[in-house]
Amino acid sequence: MTSAADTKTTELAGAPRPSAPLRLLSLGLVAAGVLLSLPALFSDGGRAQFAHGYLMGFTFVWGIALGSLFWVVLHHLTHARWSVVVRRVMEMLAEPVWLAGLFFIPLALMVVLNARFHLYEWADPGIVAGDALLQGKRPYLNTPFFILRGLVFFGLWIGFARFFVRGSLSQDNGGAGAGATLRMRSLSPAFMLVFAVTVTFAGIDWLMSLSPRWFSTIFGVYVFGGIILTSLAAVTVATVGLLRTGRISARAVTPDHLYNLGAFLFAFTIFWAYIAFSQYMLIWYGNMPEESFYMVRRLEDGWLKISLALAAMRLFIPFFVLLSRRAKRNATVLFWVSLLILAGQLLDLYWLIMPEALPGGPTFGWRGVGPVLLMAGAYVWCVSRFLGRHAPLAKGDPELAESLRFHL
Repeated sequence: MTSAADTKTTELAGAPRPSAPLRLLSLGLVAAGVLLSLPALFSDGGRAQFAHGYLMGFTFVWGIALGSLFWVVLHHLTHARWSVVVRRVMEMLAEPVWLAGLFFIPLALMVVLNARFHLYEWADPGIVAGDALLQGKRPYLNTPFFILRGLVFFGLWIGFARFFVRGSLSQDNGGAGAGATLRMRSLSPAFMLVFAVTVTFAGIDWLMSLSPRWFSTIFGVYVFGGIILTSLAAVTVATVGLLRTGRISARAVTPDHLYNLGAFLFAFTIFWAYIAFSQYMLIWYGNMPEESFYMVRRLEDGWLKISLALAAMRLFIPFFVLLSRRAKRNATVLFWVSLLILAGQLLDLYWLIMPEALPGGPTFGWRGVGPVLLMAGAYVWCVSRFLGRHAPLAKGDPELAESLRFHL
């Protein structure tokens, strides 16, 4: 017999329902992305900027999806109960990590055809032949090994995503129960180990190797901090959006749940800033030309304005807005701060990637925007598809009722 508490929990969990606005938004973004990308792709002068824009969009979508999977697994690893009501949102954003894997294929093709796209210097035999340093890095920085590493990374990430997301969904029909929760908890430490190693090397491969003569031992942590903060911002935007549209009941996700999301946003804003400043300070203080040129380039020729805007969007504005307890409990404030953080991640990727394509200074053109819009639109479509098939809350989780009662 179904108890009154179980009935109430089921009612609050909601039901799968397609989102027409999300579908329209995704189709609009994809259409705009295609229209802007095609001219750049088929023009000799625009291919390099297109390739760098593609890398920017790829790493943006990848960061949100994989970072969301990190939050799902962290929930299981720590046996957190308060976050059960928002875990399905995390799973919804993590499930399309396969899409980022699909987007890796054109990126790999651009590396193979590097003579046309001019994305990575180490993939140009002519440049490598005249540079002893790049020749020394050849055993690691070569096209076959680069592609192989990417395929292995995505094989692991997609496998973990399927395990955790399917494990949670299997509980919705009442068949899996607590057994699925225990299985997911048991695999969580393994994922965290794999995550730490693969994110570090992915950051080196896709972003740091754009400037193959430069190196930073803290760069992997910088990438980690960026995707963790960005994915949490995406989770917050999605959660508030579902609240505002009535897909999730305000009795399910309360101001106390929102406060915890805001507290994590605040904490990881500080963490990202600490890592970013540590990297800058150590390189600048060391004053070694083989390291400092990377920062010098980003403080000259108009890039200084981008650097200052990045500090404002990723640190100062979120930090001061989220200082108060009231702001952390306010859905509207969290929504707009999270959107700012997402925009800050795009600017951060622009700051990391585009100086290699635009040595004369920053410019904002349609050639680099198209692939970002296309991939963002495809990602939104996958999220809307998930939302149309599954409940917005993990209604079969044995700890959902306790999460619904959470209060500070």
